[in-house]
Amino acid sequence: MNKINTKSLFRATLFVFATGIFLFAFNRCGGDTPPDDVAEDSKSAVEIMAPANNEMFTLGDQVEVELKVNDAAEASEMKLYVSDILVSDNISADQTSFTFDSKDLPVGNLLLKLTYTSSTGEELSKEQKITFFSDIDPVRKTVKIIEQLPHDPEAYTQGLEFYKGVMYESTGQYGTSYLGEINPESGTIIRKKDLSSEYFGEGITILDSTIYQLTYQARKCFKYDMDFNLIGEFPYSGQGWGLTNDGKHLIMSNGSDKIFWRDPETFDIVREMYVFDDQTSATQMNELELIDGNLFANIYTTTEIIEIDTSNGKILSHIDCSEIARLQPAGVDHFNGIAYNEEDGKTYLTGKWYPYKYVVKFE
Repeated sequence: MNKINTKSLFRATLFVFATGIFLFAFNRCGGDTPPDDVAEDSKSAVEIMAPANNEMFTLGDQVEVELKVNDAAEASEMKLYVSDILVSDNISADQTSFTFDSKDLPVGNLLLKLTYTSSTGEELSKEQKITFFSDIDPVRKTVKIIEQLPHDPEAYTQGLEFYKGVMYESTGQYGTSYLGEINPESGTIIRKKDLSSEYFGEGITILDSTIYQLTYQARKCFKYDMDFNLIGEFPYSGQGWGLTNDGKHLIMSNGSDKIFWRDPETFDIVREMYVFDDQTSATQMNELELIDGNLFANIYTTTEIIEIDTSNGKILSHIDCSEIARLQPAGVDHFNGIAYNEEDGKTYLTGKWYPYKYVVKFE
């Protein structure tokens, strides 16, 4: 899809949506006065006139800002932030038109926030959303198969992981989900721990000799020791999809266009990041793997893997793995499963109910 056409479609959709809301509100009020929230907003000491709410940009754009100060005495110490990143400091009431450079911002649907101080010392703010697309055109790669190896055809692969040279796998489906240690050469299960039939297993990762396993809709992350003994669990909101770690934090996907960094001791979210390329956002990010500092994610229901810059959410490459899917017999499910073995530098791919897994290179 063409970049300009995609963004134009987004803008048109937003315009129609916003126009419909305005007309509905206007008619509801009898056409005499604007809705209460608009009337209240006009009394604010300062307003953001530009950029418009939900306006779209490409990273590197010079973003034009225009503020309207209704009461200078009630709007001192004005500062402008984008997702908690300060982009303009000490804005004065007589210098309310300026620009800022967006090149160092992350991608995504970000919060533009103007803070100011009233005459009584109260800290106030105005907020709206703006979107930034990536400024790079992702590289198009394919997968080169180095070796084909057996994989349990009854394993509905949700998570695949190497830890100290040993392969581990988490599988899904109610009644057949398990956590297992796998022989990477033969595909046989060396040992496993079955999940209760009420749980649908999802992604796994291992950090500091602790195994973390997500569940799909039960909103639980299980903790195990390396003997597969359950040693704790964490609750979380929403769904659980993919899981990996960076040596300090757990990194999780939930089917949305965001990736979340979580504290391994509390499971609290310590950071979140949108994932965008130069055209749109990435959704349905499933199994995750961190390789040489970049995050790789299966895109659910497709044969594509994306490579993500973890510093800003930019998609660096789209990797076509359709050749692997074409090698599978009828009856398998979706392509899913990435595991990187730091011991030998090999990357393994497989899928749900795939009878094979593959040592590959991306090129």
